[in-house]
Amino acid sequence: MLEKFLKSGFDKETAINLINSLMLLKSEQDSIPTMDISVVDTQTANVEFVKIGACPTFIKRKDKVEFVNSISLPVGIVDKIDIDLCDKKLEDGDYIIMVTDGIIDSNKKLSEKWLKKLLEKIEIDNPQRLADIIIQESVDNSSGIAQDDMTVVVSKIKTNN
Repeated sequence: MLEKFLKSGFDKETAINLINSLMLLKSEQDSIPTMDISVVDTQTANVEFVKIGACPTFIKRKDKVEFVNSISLPVGIVDKIDIDLCDKKLEDGDYIIMVTDGIIDSNKKLSEKWLKKLLEKIEIDNPQRLADIIIQESVDNSSGIAQDDMTVVVSKIKTNN
């Protein structure tokens, strides 16, 4: 839906507010949709994060990991939505790791801290392999049975520098 609005010429804020209004109309359902978008400028390696009620997004640079958090409520909860925007300058070799709450909640005691520690110590040069390791660790955290959906999207930044 967001992609269609943006392709039709709506700006991000208007498109997101329209989606929020549509979700308010469907409030009788028990769904709490979040928005978690990373827009990478492939020329400059700048990334804009749009987070609405979403889990943290992790940025891994060698053995350092930072995360981008959202403090806003999910879509379709309130009339006026708070849109968290954050810009970051990335470098060649950096990873963007986006996860669902099933990943974070697989270790309820440590929340997102367990994933941050895993990302800090792991050395890998393959985004798919990194995603596979995160999924496997999450399943292991859940005693071998996923308690919720577990989705991971990993992107690696490549620059021409």
